Amino acid sequence: MLSKLFVALNFRSDSSLSRKIDGFKKRYDPKYRQRSFPHMALLAPFEVNSTDVNNLGGELKEELESFFYGHNSAIKLAFTGVGILQTKRNNIVHLIPSYSPDLKFCSDLVLDICKSFIPAGQKYKTNDKQFLPIGYFSLMDNMIEVIEQIKMEFSRNSELTLDGISLYEQKNGSWYLREELISFEDNQDTFLQLQERSI
Repeated sequence: MLSKLFVALNFRSDSSLSRKIDGFKKRYDPKYRQRSFPHMALLAPFEVNSTDVNNLGGELKEELESFFYGHNSAIKLAFTGVGILQTKRNNIVHLIPSYSPDLKFCSDLVLDICKSFIPAGQKYKTNDKQFLPIGYFSLMDNMIEVIEQIKMEFSRNSELTLDGISLYEQKNGSWYLREELISFEDNQDTFLQLQERSI
């Protein structure tokens, strides 16, 4: 039996950009309730043997903890613009990320580990690009108003702070958090902790 998974960057929800994205989704995305958690996939969904999921999670966790060891400042992902991806079923409005060299290397590391767990003979199609979806629309009719709103709200370059990296699993057609692989929450509080100790 196979399990369908993906690995995602999770973002803090208390920044002005994350609040702006959430407000935009509430107003314009008819499937807002199904896709409300602020995350961005690092790679396309993939399938592994269900018996290998725990081992995959353990290996990813170990590699990510090693990769980010000693990194005490907040980790941010910048976005440089807005795009629309047209598929057979949806028009996906998204923010275009600009990876730092560290995050790009991290993304490649995660992809290599995940691909090593895909069973022989199982096809895996990589995404041409990764992006942060902010809305899914089935009809182009709605897009004119949406595009105008996007130009006003998301015209400037901005960034989101990472909260962590997690493994998600699909069950009954919906995605659920399977395991938090690494948390950057402590990185946000370093300055406050230092101040408390110095008082």
